[in-house]
Amino acid sequence: MKPELRSELLRRAEKDQAARGGPEPDTETMASVDGENLRWLRDLVAEVGWPGRSMVGEDGAYAAWLLAQHADQDPAFQRSCLDLMTGAVERGEATLGELAYLTDRVLLAEDKPQEYGTQMTGREDGWVPRNLRDPETVDERRAAMSLGPLHENIALMARQYGPPKPATFTCAGCGSGIEERFAPAWSRPPPDASGSPIPVLLTEANSGDGKRVEIYSSNHRLGTLTTADSADFLTILATARTDGQLVMGTAVHSRDASGRRALRVYRPEPS
Repeated sequence: MKPELRSELLRRAEKDQAARGGPEPDTETMASVDGENLRWLRDLVAEVGWPGRSMVGEDGAYAAWLLAQHADQDPAFQRSCLDLMTGAVERGEATLGELAYLTDRVLLAEDKPQEYGTQMTGREDGWVPRNLRDPETVDERRAAMSLGPLHENIALMARQYGPPKPATFTCAGCGSGIEERFAPAWSRPPPDASGSPIPVLLTEANSGDGKRVEIYSSNHRLGTLTTADSADFLTILATARTDGQLVMGTAVHSRDASGRRALRVYRPEPS
């Protein structure tokens, strides 16, 4: 056992959870804490390998998994953690449930369907798993990883968190809050609106496969559009095949038919 390492893992895990606590977690604080923990965990893994139960105890191993689960800023490292945890599970140094959660996290980051439905997103009709492979057999896969049926997990989330609420971002252009409800429009200029149009940048997501569009105002990330929102956004990226190439657009924040604040993104038709 390494008691000092265990204590440091628990301290960092506590900081991770504190950053995510409260009714409206601060995304900038979470990103800062995650980045600090990521750098520390990379150094730790390079030095001692994966910190499993025999090295840091049950709670310390759980804390190590938690830091890896939130290491989204470095997908390649997160994938390497998954590979290390797979071996740790075979040696009895980590749990199947933790491995399932990290597996889904990594697969979604790689733009692949998740296996176990552990990663949820909110929709108007409740909590649903994101991009789940073969939903009809998911409970069989979950059982093999010592997880209960998916419907029980969804019910638990509803009890713990209540109905899903739209994420809110602060617009760098006007300072007002914008819900993560993107209503894309295409091939026409933005209409007159009560709010001023916001210049935005549209850039291909890290996958480079044209399936996601990241929206930025200044240096502030407003959110993501996917082909589920509008297949036309594949065409937007026809002029931005190189990952990271930016396309200018315009956004207007207004209210949808239900009175909810929405960000409507516009871009002229490509020449």
